[in-house]
Parts: sequence; structure tokens; C-alpha cells
Amino acid sequence: MNDSDHPYKRLFSHPEMIADLIKGFLDPRLAADCDFTRLERCNGSYVTDDLREREDDIIWRIGYGDRTLILYLLIEFQSRPDHSMPVRVMSYMALLWQDLIRTRVIVPSDNLPGIIPIVLYNGEQPWSVPCDIKETILMPDPVSLFIPSVPYLLIDELRLSVHHLMEVRNLAACLFGLEQSSGPMELFKLGENLNQWMETDPNLESMRRDFSLYFESTLKRDEEKTITNPFQGGNMLAERVNKWIAEYKAEGKAEGIAEGKAEGIAEGIQAGKQEERASLLKRMKNAGLSIADIAHITGLPEDEIRHYI
Repeated sequence: MNDSDHPYKRLFSHPEMIADLIKGFLDPRLAADCDFTRLERCNGSYVTDDLREREDDIIWRIGYGDRTLILYLLIEFQSRPDHSMPVRVMSYMALLWQDLIRTRVIVPSDNLPGIIPIVLYNGEQPWSVPCDIKETILMPDPVSLFIPSVPYLLIDELRLSVHHLMEVRNLAACLFGLEQSSGPMELFKLGENLNQWMETDPNLESMRRDFSLYFESTLKRDEEKTITNPFQGGNMLAERVNKWIAEYKAEGKAEGIAEGKAEGIAEGIQAGKQEERASLLKRMKNAGLSIADIAHITGLPEDEIRHYI
């Protein structure tokens, strides 16, 4: 796991995120019987008998009926298919059970607690790895009964339909929606809406800060498309643009603007003096709009925009 994965993992260290992941992306019958008041983060590392440490895992325990269900989340920020995943999942599950026995959370004679392994994947390339180790093992028919079946749940973030869950403010769906954004304007708007909602809930303040950190370290990675971080508070981009338009109206340089339409913005910019036009274009760029976005809003050619900024 590289450093860029840490802000992503931190989002899944919040019980609210795990609860919404379960509610939105696992079997609804499971969520209906889960006791989310008993959702508890477990130790994020465990040591095998040969003392090799495993620290890449986020493990949660949740109450389910009269049992304790262990959710095992693989959130190593998989950005490309990993053909070792079926073996790794099987190994991690065995190591976790082994550690529960070693630490006397359970005794060998007890039934083992259930583990749900989940792989979160956000790569552009479709996931081509089998989701059950049984699909990777060659075994002749006479001994086929020895083929283990260890499935894991793949959550392919970029290919999910999440809009209906975003409408009900499912935090996991909102995260995946940010990942699916088609451009900086959509990304900013989704982030702005999510931030405004989280600001109304003091319990989500810590998560809001982690969304900001994730935005800065991962989503805001293309310099040409760098945008204002919507999770840091302060004036939003839309408010700034409206203020600029109002200033142009007040100065009589934007008579063509009609309720903030792009055509009016372009006419207002084109009607202004060159130095004032350059000033406005620079402010739009500094606020986080890309050259392409500015061209789309103003109707000016990209080459002309580059000349002014």
C-alpha cells in the first residue's frame, strides 16, 4: 500500500461509513438484522505464529442477532486487477481466525465467527480476477471435493449505480460518486453538496476533515483540473462566480448577462477592457476552474484564455 492510500483508509475508520457500506452494498437482509450500535473497530494488525505482521487491513466487528459478525475489509485502494487476490483473501481470513484464537477471543472448540471479505476497487480497467478461489484451482474430478470455496465481495466503485443512494445521503455511495465524477465541475458540486450536508451534523465533523484530506491527496491530483476543495469551508466556487458577475453588472460591463447564463457571462467578459477581462479569467482559474471549464462557461477560445492568464 502506498502513501496515497492512507486518506482513503481513514474514511473507512469511521463507523458511519461502515454502516452505510453495509446498508447500501451488502444484502439488505443482513443490514436489517445488524445492530449498528455494536459496530466496533478491531485491531488493525495481527501477528502470525512466525511473527510476520499484517497491518494493511481494516477489521470491524458488528452485532448480528445474538452473534458477532466480523466484517473484513480489504481497502488497500486497488487501482488495478490483482490476480493474487483470491489467495490473499483466503490467507487473510485464516490469519484472522488464527489471531482470534491466539488472543483468546475465541477458543478452538468454539464455532468460528463469520467473516465477510470485501475488496474495494476503483480502477479504470474492468476487474478480471475471479471472486472465488475455487475458480482458480485445477483439480481432477475424483478429488474435486477438496477444492475450497472462499468468495469475496468485489465493490467496483466506478461501475456502480450510486445516484439513488446518494439521494438518501449514503456516505459510501457519496464517496463512490466522487470517484465517478466526469469532470472537475461535477466533482466540486458533488463535494459541495456532501460538505453542506455533513456540516449540519456535528458527529460527522471528523469524517468531513478526512474527506478534505482525501480530496487533496487523491481526487485533486491533475494540476490542469485542480479545483477548490469543497470540504474546507469558506466561499464556494458558485458563490464566487456569482459575485464576479454581479460586479460586472454593477460596473455596466455585463449588460448581456441574463440570470448567470453562460452566453451572458461570455458577452460580459468580451465587453470588458482587456485588463479587466484578464483579471476575471485569472480569478476563475485561481478558483479552480480548468482552461476547458472556463472556455465552456465564457465561450472564449482556449488559446485566448491562456493568453490572458
